[in-house]
Parts: sequence; C-alpha cells; structure tokens
Amino acid sequence: MTSRRIDDTGISARYGASPKETAAWIKLINFPAADDDGLRDVDRVDSWVQAMRPQYWPPKSETVSAARVPGAKAAKPAAAARPAPATESRSEMAKRFNMSYQAVDVWTKAKERRDAKGKVVATAFPPPVSKGRWDKAAVDAWVRANRTRVWTAYTGSEPQFVKPLPEGHPKDLLGISEYGVIRGNALSGKPAQRRTMQAYLLREQIAAPDRVPKDRKRPEVFEPMWYRETIYSEIRRRLSRGASEADGKPPQG
Repeated sequence: MTSRRIDDTGISARYGASPKETAAWIKLINFPAADDDGLRDVDRVDSWVQAMRPQYWPPKSETVSAARVPGAKAAKPAAAARPAPATESRSEMAKRFNMSYQAVDVWTKAKERRDAKGKVVATAFPPPVSKGRWDKAAVDAWVRANRTRVWTAYTGSEPQFVKPLPEGHPKDLLGISEYGVIRGNALSGKPAQRRTMQAYLLREQIAAPDRVPKDRKRPEVFEPMWYRETIYSEIRRRLSRGASEADGKPPQG
C-alpha cells in the first residue's frame, strides 16, 4: 500500500497556511524531510503541525498531492469523524519516557524560543487536548524535536546530529581543532573554537587524547591527537545522555 504524500502547495492547502508561512516551516530543522521527488509523508507532517502549529490544526483539507506517486490514488473525503487521539497525563508521560514527574511538568510549560536572528530554536509544548491530558502523537513530535536525548533513549535510535558526522577511517588521527569542528557542527551546527576545546579538555569534558607528544608510538605526534572513532563515541555519548554545552563559548563556573 502506497503511503499518502504531499507537496509544498498541498501543505498550504491542507492546513490553510499561506505559501510564505509554509516556506518558513519547511526551513525549520525539525520539519519532516522531503523525499527525492519533493513529497513528504502526510502523517509525519500532520504530527508536526499538530505539535508545533496547533493553530492550524485540524487540517482544512484532506486533499493530498498523489499525482506524482506511481499507483497512488487521491484520498477520498473521510466518511466519518476522526477517532479521538490517544492521550496521556503527565504521570503517564513521565513513565513512558523514564523521566521524573517534575521534569515532564517543566516540559508542559515550555514556550517557543528564538535566537538573536529570530530563528526558532525551541518550540512551545503542545497544549492539552483536555484538562491534564495531552495528545501522545503531539508529545512525541515535540520530544523528538526538542529533547533529542530523551527521544534517542526512548527509541534506541542514532542521535540526531545538527550536521552529520563526516566519513573517515576510525583510526584517522585528528587534532583538537579538527575535533572542535566535527563536535561543534554535530552538536550546535557551528565549529567550536580551539580555546573552547582546550578549556573542555582541561575540565575533562571531552575525551582524553589517544596520542600525546613523546609517547614513543608511531607515527610521531607533536600535539594531543584523537582517533576519529574516539571523537565520534564521545559525541554520541554526549547526545545520548543529554549534556548541554554551548560550543563556541568557554565553559562557565
């Protein structure tokens, strides 16, 4: 069975958003990615809109762009009302994600945050669908986008890097500046400065080097060096346990 998919024009029509608004959504890092043919999975877009843009929910139209999908047929109007979404309380949410009740309570109060350039860096938690209960699908979409560590632990998936780790041999030797570029790009989207990485190293906030000058190993090195696999393991551990660091700024305290 072919899954329903939708193009950018269809997104505007489905949720009653202007093309300008839709274009802004598509640029966000957590918006569902398009396939090679430019179409997106409708269910994933629905979950995103319900969680991140609840003012556009429910959809205004059930029309899905299917003409470009071989063998697909246009969706027929629903004959009956949608079934009520599965919901959960704060306690159920905490148990499902293995979090404390207090932590989940903080989630439910989260507001949208923007950086200095006005770009959305964190979205508001979806509103409850009834007193003390939230739509599970909307919660999932929010956690996936805003609590990467929790989502990774919950699903057992690969951490979500801002920029993918570059390919290379596990035993490549890399210096601290290269470590900073790879780590900063993966965690925040921008390279970490050399002085920041040196501060992290002094505070034991990054992996210890695999090689140091005069360690009598070959090839000879003239500064601390790391194997690529050591760097990647540290980055994955950092995301998996959710440690938060502002790469590019020296650690405080």
